[in-house]
Amino acid sequence: MSSDNDGIVIVGASAAGLSAADGLREGGYTGPLTVLDEEADPGYDRPMLSKSLLAAKEHVAPAALRTRDQLAAKQIELIAGHGAKGLDIDRRLVVTNCGEAIGWQHLVIATGVTARPVVTTGGTPLPTLRTRGDLAAVRLLATSGEPVTLVGGGFVGLEAAAALRSRGVDVTLLCANHLPLAGALGDAIAIWLHGLHLANGVRFRLGSATHRVAETPQGYDIHLADGRAEQATNVLAGIGTEPATDWLVGSGVQLDHGVVTDAAGRTNVDGVWAAGDIACRWDQSRRRHRRFEHWTHAIEQGRRVGLNIARGEATAHDAVPYVWTEQYGLTLHMLGERRPGDTDIVVEGSITAGDFVVVHGTDDELHGATICGRVRALRTLKKLLRARASLNDALGSAASA
Repeated sequence: MSSDNDGIVIVGASAAGLSAADGLREGGYTGPLTVLDEEADPGYDRPMLSKSLLAAKEHVAPAALRTRDQLAAKQIELIAGHGAKGLDIDRRLVVTNCGEAIGWQHLVIATGVTARPVVTTGGTPLPTLRTRGDLAAVRLLATSGEPVTLVGGGFVGLEAAAALRSRGVDVTLLCANHLPLAGALGDAIAIWLHGLHLANGVRFRLGSATHRVAETPQGYDIHLADGRAEQATNVLAGIGTEPATDWLVGSGVQLDHGVVTDAAGRTNVDGVWAAGDIACRWDQSRRRHRRFEHWTHAIEQGRRVGLNIARGEATAHDAVPYVWTEQYGLTLHMLGERRPGDTDIVVEGSITAGDFVVVHGTDDELHGATICGRVRALRTLKKLLRARASLNDALGSAASA
């Protein structure tokens, strides 16, 4: 490592951070390139933690995003155990948890998000599932034979419920909404997904947020906002995430529910960029800044930031959002984004059969699609969404298929 301001530093060996490094080399940058990460063994496939890795009865390590040979071939220096603790934009230095000050010509912020904590009345944070270390702890729960209560009905909560049930664990899931993922999928698909979990033995407590959690000699007393209470032996929290921006407070980099960037990934500070889950990027189509926390988006945006830096460009990242989730051997694919008030139209198959294509939109605007089983529709709908096609175009495409 060097304190000279002659290289590029990427903070975070995430999917976005490593993709930014790839984009830099692809774009022709040949100078020093350093990736910092606070984890001792960084750069792994994080989305699988709540899916197949938790479901596996044997110990399976998360897949590495890049091998040592791949990093060496591109002359990317990955330094583990060196988390960023501060940023000096005037002297262009990143201060690490090891007390080092590392100089940079350009800086890419890719520190992602952390699990939003749920803290007991006694001040103890509940377990979450976000890191390799978290996975090891939750695996111990899965092998203990004891029941697990999940707080949160989002993607991680539902995936963890499915994985734990596949291992025979007694699961109760607490969800603040009337149905899990109703906002993202629409009521019809959410009802089907809820039924799928019920059929696999998950118990639900719907429609009320978790108000407080008290520790007891037997485990926990969970008090819901509507006055109901649940007793739990073990608890796993999955109520969302928070951008990992603590180290940037007071640095001069604009923060607002993440690191604020333009459509190309540039922050308000010259030479400082952001990519992935932490980036609150300007979305031209929605005319506002927003974050999008998903794997494919992070990879594509990270690569675009790397290319922009290497080529001296300011090209916007304008890909169609894509999300997927695995539960009970079924894969749901989500393209675009369902918006509040959207109509949900089945254009192929049947929701109740778990084999369908549903499009989401309003006033003849196509906003998104949810697909289960019929993966051939992914390419067509992705093209339609990229072209800003109408809802009628999507219905016509399905009719002619």
